[in-house]
Amino acid sequence: MSGPRSIIPLLLVGTLAGGALPKTGRSAPFAADPVAGDALAWTIGRWEGERVEAGTGDRARLATEVAPVLGGAGVEERLEIRGAGTPYRGLYLEVFDPAIRKSVLMYVNASRREFARLEGTAGADRAEWLSTTARPPRGSRLTYERVDSDRWRRTQWVSEDSGMHWTVLFTDEMRRSKSPAVPRP
Repeated sequence: MSGPRSIIPLLLVGTLAGGALPKTGRSAPFAADPVAGDALAWTIGRWEGERVEAGTGDRARLATEVAPVLGGAGVEERLEIRGAGTPYRGLYLEVFDPAIRKSVLMYVNASRREFARLEGTAGADRAEWLSTTARPPRGSRLTYERVDSDRWRRTQWVSEDSGMHWTVLFTDEMRRSKSPAVPRP
């Protein structure tokens, strides 16, 4: 993902300034190496699978590609979900911010075009971020879980009571793709 089409990660780096991380309500943190820029190396590659909307049970096909950026300091993910209507497209950028000692994830999608900033921890088999842009009492939490070397899961959680209770919004179940890379517009 080099060349003029990947200027987005360079623009996003400037927005990775510090902020406070809200409480997660979890009992114990998981281990992560804050020095390594490759905490999410296990997500690198092409993936396919499906998104399941928790509220309705609706399912849609998804395809995503995760690649290292900034000399391995982080990862960029380009996501496309095909259901009824126009495909949903999103872009994630994750980089460890040494100033605040947290993994920072920036997300934007093609329909809203508003950046969301999440801060948290990324590790060898799991990652968790909390939104710093959601306005209380609303909260947003994103988790990644490595199922095995060829599968991982992303779950988006929401809260309407400042993180006291969390509800699953959607789950993405992904498996390593065996199809060739598709050129990006």
